Amino acid sequence: MQDLSLESDFRRTHKNLEMRYLKFRFVDCPVEECIGILGKKWTVLIIRDVAIYGRSRFNELVKSLPGIPPKVLASRLKQLEREGFVKKDVERIIPPKVVRWSLTQKGMDVFPIVMIFAGFGCKWNADRVFEDGKPRKMHEILDADGMKLLMKDF
Repeated sequence: MQDLSLESDFRRTHKNLEMRYLKFRFVDCPVEECIGILGKKWTVLIIRDVAIYGRSRFNELVKSLPGIPPKVLASRLKQLEREGFVKKDVERIIPPKVVRWSLTQKGMDVFPIVMIFAGFGCKWNADRVFEDGKPRKMHEILDADGMKLLMKDF
């Protein structure tokens, strides 16, 4: 007899459903595993600002994310560091300590997710994100290096 206590909730609730688009059955849901940290408010925007806009200092991030409380930013950066998405680089100069944040490889692997959100926004919110209101596709908003990053795992 199978021990159901070892079976994940996901498998228990999804094992008899017909699969569409997938080649494999999952033991646990990969979306749920990612959404735990990436689904928190501000997290994707912090990764965006570090990856795309080159914001690396705490105060730069506070300024580039209007409305984010500094306590929340500090908390998100700690969570992202703990989960391996960002790393803290400490420079010992005058002033005595300068902290810069950068993305790890795991953090850079989030880039395609951020750009998929951007692409969705460029298509469905074009009237708000572009002066001319014209929808754009991914190849129209990313340069060649951006497209390579977007497609690297596909």
